[in-house]
Amino acid sequence: MTFSLPAVLALAVVCFTTGSVQAQSLGGDAPLMTVKQIRDKNQANLSVMVRGTVTATDVVRIFVQDATGGIGIIRSGIRELVVVGDFVEVKGTTTGQGALLGLNGLTLTKTGTAPLPKAEVLTAERLDAGEAKNQRVRLSGTVHEVGVNSGMLILQIQSGGASFMAMWQGNLPNAETRVLVPRMDLLDADVEVEGVAIAQISISGSRIGFRLVMGSDEAPHLKVLRPGSADVFTRPLRTLASLKGLKAHNNQRWRVKGVVTYWSEAQWFHLQDETGTGRGNNAHFMPRSIGWLYREGRSEPVLRPGDEVELVGMPVITSSGHVSLSRCEWRVTGHIDPPPFEPIPVTSIIDQKLEGRPVSVTGRVVDVDFTIDYQGFAVHTLWVESGEVSFSAIVQKKKRGVVPVKAGDYVRLEGVVTTSPNVVGRAAFRLNMNDFTAIHLVPGPPAWQSIDLLRWLPFVGAVAGLALIWIFLLRRQVAQQTAQLRANALQLQTQLEQEKELSEMKSRFVFTVSHEFRNPLAVIMSCSDVLQRFRDRMSAEQHERQITGIQQSVRRMADMMEEVLLLGRAESGRLLCQPEMTDVRALCLRLLDQVASATSARCPVELTCDKDLPLLPVDPSLLQHILTNLITNAVKYSPADMTVDVAVKHETEALTFTVTDRGQGIPTLDQARIFEPFHRGSNVGETPGTGLGLAIVERCVGAHGGSIQCESHSGEGTSFVVRLPFQSPDTSES
Repeated sequence: MTFSLPAVLALAVVCFTTGSVQAQSLGGDAPLMTVKQIRDKNQANLSVMVRGTVTATDVVRIFVQDATGGIGIIRSGIRELVVVGDFVEVKGTTTGQGALLGLNGLTLTKTGTAPLPKAEVLTAERLDAGEAKNQRVRLSGTVHEVGVNSGMLILQIQSGGASFMAMWQGNLPNAETRVLVPRMDLLDADVEVEGVAIAQISISGSRIGFRLVMGSDEAPHLKVLRPGSADVFTRPLRTLASLKGLKAHNNQRWRVKGVVTYWSEAQWFHLQDETGTGRGNNAHFMPRSIGWLYREGRSEPVLRPGDEVELVGMPVITSSGHVSLSRCEWRVTGHIDPPPFEPIPVTSIIDQKLEGRPVSVTGRVVDVDFTIDYQGFAVHTLWVESGEVSFSAIVQKKKRGVVPVKAGDYVRLEGVVTTSPNVVGRAAFRLNMNDFTAIHLVPGPPAWQSIDLLRWLPFVGAVAGLALIWIFLLRRQVAQQTAQLRANALQLQTQLEQEKELSEMKSRFVFTVSHEFRNPLAVIMSCSDVLQRFRDRMSAEQHERQITGIQQSVRRMADMMEEVLLLGRAESGRLLCQPEMTDVRALCLRLLDQVASATSARCPVELTCDKDLPLLPVDPSLLQHILTNLITNAVKYSPADMTVDVAVKHETEALTFTVTDRGQGIPTLDQARIFEPFHRGSNVGETPGTGLGLAIVERCVGAHGGSIQCESHSGEGTSFVVRLPFQSPDTSES
């Protein structure tokens, strides 16, 4: 869980007051325990005493480490001044459990000084994955941001594939030793840091990384391996092409020069130089939401197309090989006419993969959509067809604007191409338009088609006449051959459609497996590697945590395979409907509890159902698949805390279920294909899923002999209505 610094100070005052009261009742009978013994008990409100060396301090806690481990002690009733290296005896009560286990310190006695425990050398990836437990560690990385807040030195460090914050509060409470200005000399320096690794916990209780509390801002707590500089624009100069296709990075930020072709008010943009194109943004810096201030003077001016800029950023490794830089700073060095928007057919964009290029394309508007993204920016989306190719175009603004076109209009659009699959979804590509002025109405096809038709009419008429004569002369001779050819063509067409459908399903299955199985397989590989390499040095708790990670990932993969097998039974006609007298209301309540548990109660679900609903002849297994998938989808694609409604209506000869959410809705182009296996909406973004849920729902409804209807509007939510007629208890085959 993260807090702003004012909230931390308020918490310290509350803990100090509460601890003073508890100290009176604690007495001197608290048993002496090691940190390992406290962790093994993993229980709150135990009166204990610990002895160890002070390894670090901050405004709220004192960190103490003995020979078995480290623990954080809240300054509840402790008024004594301690410094790093003091050997202390602390009495208090345990608080929290697991990663949040700590101690409310009530009394503290200093008994001398002691050498600091040896810092364990760990990688940031291991600490990020769960090995941060208030112990002293040593690791290295590159400083990408520096700051000061309320006397605390703050460093944002990139180490391999993980980013963390290292901080030093100064020697409290002496104000003269507290940090007043940021260490600008550390910006972009390679450093080695020693300190106490603390797990970061989100509001929902999940681990979101770690931070490091240092005992000082000098060696050995902070060593400079390669000097940095406050002037970020002295970094090594590279071309955009030289950054393309990087497979790894060494934590460094690089400097590039280019001309801006697109600028979003969300502070991300496209640029190009003489060697290629790239994208930059200021994401992944220390967030304002947790109280850390940006350093003064960071260069992030508003840009416009045609600005010549110098950009300093860290290359982001992408599977597509496109150049993308994060944690960027930039400055304007001049302005020229922006590169022109080159008219290009949409097929050329797909074939040549013109990522980041300014282009002009024409097409017919199919739908106009409006959404609010996760940063609160208004995203105006046009869904466009050009020939047989469908693509999207966006205008991103701080506030909602008026799109000057509607569905059915023919337009010419000017924008910068994005082809990254994780951005455009199932569309062929996306155009990023600077403003609504990039949208131009153009005449529709009939204006020019009619002229061409008049030119070709005489020729077409002559050809048609010759064809009729030829057919008349040869109709008897070719009648049987024509019939045979038609039969062969029909058979061939059927086979081609089956092969196409099978090929598309295989492609979607491979796509789903490569994306949805990747994370659990990565977890299994990581846990098994840790077990293999560190089994002899692992505690029982560490061993159990790795085994639990493997088991959870295996269950996730098993659930996905169960969905595929269930769909396979349905497609092969082996999905049976076996009605039995079922308490539908009790079944619904049980499913709501399961969905709430699986989604961490992300959205409240309200059930409307008669309390005296009689037992009804339905298949409970199929009904469970239907309701679980519909309700889970409603919760998954709805904003957090938005209510999902589930209504059950008992009619004379049927049972009707209605599941309604108020989420982002299903785009018009996707609604005709929502029940196809592995198909997902184009607006799902990075929300995980296999695309099998609605396909399974539709097959289960069909096995009941029922019907399902969907009504959805972009930005207004979705409603599914399932009607199941009553069947006899006899087993029936779908």
